[in-house]
Amino acid sequence: MLPALLTTRYASVDPARMVPVHTSIGRPGWVGYELVGWRTVAPFGVLGETDPDVFRRRYRHRLHRLTPRVLHELADLRAAYDGWPLALCCFEDVTKPGAWCHRTFLAEWLAEKGVIIEEL
Repeated sequence: MLPALLTTRYASVDPARMVPVHTSIGRPGWVGYELVGWRTVAPFGVLGETDPDVFRRRYRHRLHRLTPRVLHELADLRAAYDGWPLALCCFEDVTKPGAWCHRTFLAEWLAEKGVIIEEL
């Protein structure tokens, strides 16, 4: 059984088992399944930052400024797709050594807010 909220990359999504939620700035052109957009958590303003510590700090600052909105929108997504796991997606394969992306920082930030979330 899948957790109610998870993170993954677009290539790992099974739309028959989860709701793919688009959290990246760009949308993959090769995706043939429907994506639910969640632009609020996209890494606007930090994309292109190559230092993971700087990226993390700047992205978390953005999330902190938007905390009520992010949590409200997440609650709305969960209500809209009640009973279906939500998969917060981006492009990166974080299984590679040294790999990181905004979704890992988003999951960390959400966990600090009491939200249970796992990487697929």
